[in-house]
Amino acid sequence: MKKTLLIAISTLALSVLGTTTTSCSATSSKLTIVHFDQTILGEAQKDLSVSVGIKKGNSELQTLINGALATLDSSTRNELMIAATERSTATSIKNEEGKPIYTVAPHDDSKPDLIVGLECNYSPFNWTETKANTYTYPTNLNNQYADGYDVQIAKYVADYIGYNLIIKKLEWEVLIPSLENNTINAVIAGMTDTEERRQSIDFTDPYYTSELVLVVKEDSKYASSNSLSDFSGARIVSQVSTVTNDIIDTWVNEYNVNHLAPLDTFATCALAVKNGSADAMTAELPVATAIVQGNNI
Repeated sequence: MKKTLLIAISTLALSVLGTTTTSCSATSSKLTIVHFDQTILGEAQKDLSVSVGIKKGNSELQTLINGALATLDSSTRNELMIAATERSTATSIKNEEGKPIYTVAPHDDSKPDLIVGLECNYSPFNWTETKANTYTYPTNLNNQYADGYDVQIAKYVADYIGYNLIIKKLEWEVLIPSLENNTINAVIAGMTDTEERRQSIDFTDPYYTSELVLVVKEDSKYASSNSLSDFSGARIVSQVSTVTNDIIDTWVNEYNVNHLAPLDTFATCALAVKNGSADAMTAELPVATAIVQGNNI
């Protein structure tokens, strides 16, 4: 794996994204987050970075995007993630004064296009709004607008490199094929740079690095756990075709967990935990925080 730039979550980001999730009142319908020592992930720990996916061999775009990302320091990235997490669970959004609200994506024919694919169903990285605000950006679908950390990164990168931004809402499984067939030219969707994916596409440097956590019911026997060894016999689930799902395989023998068949979305995984058909789900910390704080299921 090529050398990558790892951006650590700051103490401020962890305090906002982590500690606030455990303050829910104890009821059978509430979910909570369990943290554990990340070093036991071994080589899998590096897979918690997310990068921009681009078509194989497009070194020019890769260089341009890396140049834009290099201008975003870790504190700015953390601030963007904290703000996105707060919006993903908010009942109303306060627009930024002086910022435009786009209902149609602006386009300058003299500029090239950055056509970004994302699923718009992975908050706080990306999600769908039906009403435009100063944070959203129009998608290819009528009256559907994208928001989230990925969207703010896409807007920043496109502006920095002088491209028009076009966002296409696509299913997770078709993002890489869409790069290969030129339907899009970038994936900014919380995607991890893995050896398997790199057989098909290239990646930029990471634009966020997270922590892997478990989401459980607040009144379950697992809620006070601080080690994976406490999850012996637990039924654990995650979203299909994700690193957070692949990691569970490594725990089956070492920690005696039961790896359930992956589900279509993190929201359905959270619902499985809530209704008791799973004991826990794996997720990156920002995603888990959005689920727990917003009951985003």
